[in-house]
Amino acid sequence: MRKVTHYILYILIAFAALLNIQCSGNGKEKTPLPELVHAESVMFDHPDSALHILEDMPMPSARWDKENHALWCLLVTQAQVKLIMKISSDSLVRIAYDYYKPTDNARRKAMAALYMGDINYNLGNIEEAMQYYLEGKTEVEKTNDYKVGYLIMSSLGKLYLYRDFEEYAFDACSKAYDYAVKDSNKRYQMGSLQYLARCYCLLDKLPAAIETYQKCMEIALELGLENDEYYYGVQHETALVYTNSCEYEKSLSILRPFPVKYRSNSLIGKNLFSLGKLDSAFYYLNKALNTDNVYTKESVYRYLYRLCDNSKYRQYLKTYCDSLLYYNDSIIALDKGKEIIAYKEKYDHQKLITEQQRLKLEKADAQRMMFIITICLIVVTAIVAYLYQRRLVRKETTIRKQSEKLQEYMLQLHEYETRLMQNNRYMEELQEQISRQEVNSEDIESYREQIDSLQVENGRLSEKINSLQHHINDYSSKLDKARREADKFRNLSEENLYLKQRERVLADYVVDNDRLVKELRERCRILKDREWETLEQMCESTYSNFVSRLQGVCPTLTKQELHLCLLIKLRFNNTQMSEIFGVNTTSVSQKKFRLKKHLSDTLQDGLPDEMTLDRWVAEF
Repeated sequence: MRKVTHYILYILIAFAALLNIQCSGNGKEKTPLPELVHAESVMFDHPDSALHILEDMPMPSARWDKENHALWCLLVTQAQVKLIMKISSDSLVRIAYDYYKPTDNARRKAMAALYMGDINYNLGNIEEAMQYYLEGKTEVEKTNDYKVGYLIMSSLGKLYLYRDFEEYAFDACSKAYDYAVKDSNKRYQMGSLQYLARCYCLLDKLPAAIETYQKCMEIALELGLENDEYYYGVQHETALVYTNSCEYEKSLSILRPFPVKYRSNSLIGKNLFSLGKLDSAFYYLNKALNTDNVYTKESVYRYLYRLCDNSKYRQYLKTYCDSLLYYNDSIIALDKGKEIIAYKEKYDHQKLITEQQRLKLEKADAQRMMFIITICLIVVTAIVAYLYQRRLVRKETTIRKQSEKLQEYMLQLHEYETRLMQNNRYMEELQEQISRQEVNSEDIESYREQIDSLQVENGRLSEKINSLQHHINDYSSKLDKARREADKFRNLSEENLYLKQRERVLADYVVDNDRLVKELRERCRILKDREWETLEQMCESTYSNFVSRLQGVCPTLTKQELHLCLLIKLRFNNTQMSEIFGVNTTSVSQKKFRLKKHLSDTLQDGLPDEMTLDRWVAEF
């Protein structure tokens, strides 16, 4: 019987491991073709050369070599985007996107999502672009590809910025700057600083904006761009901030040295008007009308209209008034405010749906594996339980009054031995935690106190076992048949205990291979509400209705206390718990102390003084 049980459990564990491997990804990737490797190596510095290599090579077969075909499509799209070529649809990069999406290749998935976003943005599909950028953001965070990370976050930041989503834009541009610094790319740093400064302007943090623009210009000078159009563009934005800060002279001091072709006549004219230099303002404002930009014209006519308060310029009042009304109406016609709000609402809705679908798929995969394992465990447990009951009934019907006392002693003996084995196992686990040196001194002291407590209890149990053994020997000598039946009972009990131990091993295996638990063991962080729900559901299904049973014995358990119990059950130490809760280890110890007191006051028999909270939860 024991051998059969062993074999069944080994098969179950192997089956669970196989399921885990199957769910972890699509296997090892092939080595890309040499031409593709070469094209990708020169892509960022020489996208024209990369495109030339890709167009000259035979296109990999979409049927026989899907992986290289997908990579070819991705790299061609990447080169076209970098060369600012007009792309009429996302059909080419979608091949790569669809291929990489179900894989574990986070870098390729991030790249495909980035260029899906870029193309859809250029085609005016704003909601779709935002969704792809967010997908790319999620994937690139799993990699060390800082270039792609910068491109995704800067694109997302620009999208937010030009739609006046200031807080979103600031977070995205800050992350883009972090990626640029990690990549040691000065041009990326310069670009992200410029957009960060614009975010500060929208947030009405003008001093911070000026400081950020200055950092941007320092990098531009470092790169030798002092005579470049980009440099004068940043200078102009800085001058505009000074104007909005009512520092008109500082603004003019920046603008006056500009070459004629880069000079902003409108901003110069506005500064001069604010300083009361009306003749000069009139001159520059009229020069500024030589543009096709309706926003610039509307702004300039607004200042010219204000000039007419002066009698010298009153003759132009009707002309400026009519022009101002005309361009103001034009701007209203171009206003996309309502459309932008609709985009945002639709995007939020779509984002929620997408996130729910992703969580649903992940949950379905986990539940499938748990369901299969649980069904197998139920079948095995049912068989063993049936055999256990059948033998127990036989024993009860054959053993007479004289053997009843022996049964009682044997049951007690089995209980004490089981407790002794559990204590030894728990002490081994504690010793292992200490030996790994992954816990702080506070945790080590706590673990040692638990070990001392267990050793004291083991001493008492050994004395009781010796006493029971003495009584058992007395009764066995009087009743040989009862002894044989008791031996059968002992063997069956040991068999049942072994099964329970193997069931716990299997449950621990399932838990340790859960995506969220593995992620937390590698790097702890504060959990979101839906992640707590995931842990709760997993403990409920894996550890025999753990949450329901816990709430049954202690209905007054708070949400935070339940979360603490979940982490203890999943074998997280105090240091890890402190990072998950966002508190120090002392606070974790205090939480445990309060929870133990709560349980002691609530439970019918309370908690024994020698019983630690960790041990009670682990055995519950």
